[in-house]
Amino acid sequence: MRNTSTHNTLLCLISHAIGCPQPLPDDIDEVDWDKLIKIAARNGVAQLAFSGYVKSGLNDDPNGKLNSREMRRLKLTWMGLEITQRKKYQQQLAVLRKLTKFYEKHGIKVQVLKGYHLSLCYPDPELRTASDIDIYCGKDYKRSNELIEQTGVKIDYSEHKHSTFIIDGVAIENHHSLLNVHAHPSSKLIEKWVKQDLEFHTGMLLYLIRHSAENFTASQATLRQVLDCGLYAHKYNEFIDMGLLLESAEKVGMLGYLDVIVFICTHYLGLDEELFAHESHTDSETLHRAMADILEPEFNEEHPSNIFSEIWYKLRRWRSNIWKHHMVYDTESLAGTFLTQTWSHLLKPSSIAFGMK
Repeated sequence: MRNTSTHNTLLCLISHAIGCPQPLPDDIDEVDWDKLIKIAARNGVAQLAFSGYVKSGLNDDPNGKLNSREMRRLKLTWMGLEITQRKKYQQQLAVLRKLTKFYEKHGIKVQVLKGYHLSLCYPDPELRTASDIDIYCGKDYKRSNELIEQTGVKIDYSEHKHSTFIIDGVAIENHHSLLNVHAHPSSKLIEKWVKQDLEFHTGMLLYLIRHSAENFTASQATLRQVLDCGLYAHKYNEFIDMGLLLESAEKVGMLGYLDVIVFICTHYLGLDEELFAHESHTDSETLHRAMADILEPEFNEEHPSNIFSEIWYKLRRWRSNIWKHHMVYDTESLAGTFLTQTWSHLLKPSSIAFGMK
């Protein structure tokens, strides 16, 4: 596992932030704190990590190594990230309320997929980061977009599963489908199950796990996504049919990634080991490799700025992440997955450029 002391300390700080404190690592003096903050920011948990730093007591020794001049500089940066996040949370919440009220006036019911509802699973909701707001309007998808366009707001339709528009500086993803059903046959099956149970907690947890799993295979999963799954399962455990969830994950070949989520949440973040009632079948080396890859992806190249380089970039990324295939898409052949994803891009060529500089 790369940067063991830095990774382990970050995970430990998160455990303190969520109220499940784990013992501080013995090698904490070896932590690269500047790197820890950067990794935390990339994973959407920088603010949580600072909360954990304070709650752990590391901030209490005025003469200790962690209160050196350099560390004080880093803590000011850390505090600045928290202040910025709290402002962003309130901005997104105001836009969500405005959008919901707008759609209600036109008789459209909005389902919030992640974001605000997930933040309520956190001890301090404002510390959960979100880059955008995800909504689902069901059969009113087309009409919901038309109403927005009538207000003069431009909509981007370049992605398969959602349209995107901006209100008051906040990006909104209006989902036509919950998952990219064109990329994997198993995603169609999960989409069907989740929609049948969307307003209940088993379907939502399955959706969160699949969303994180798909990002994992593209080197885009984050610790915050893993934490979302763990805290959601913790908050709504009595309402979740865990047997049905495990059965569904097995049917689509996703148990390997579920092993990763349970491993991180229970062994490093301090959540109850009985939470998922699931016995792992993935070896320790793979679990640690997956955890390290989430924190710092093995494939870490930046997106290029032209379409031909982007195609080559995505082919290299796909090849680099082949080892993850059986953990997420174990019921699908590798060759079949490649052909299906290629066809998915051909159906909507604009999706090829997604992520480009």
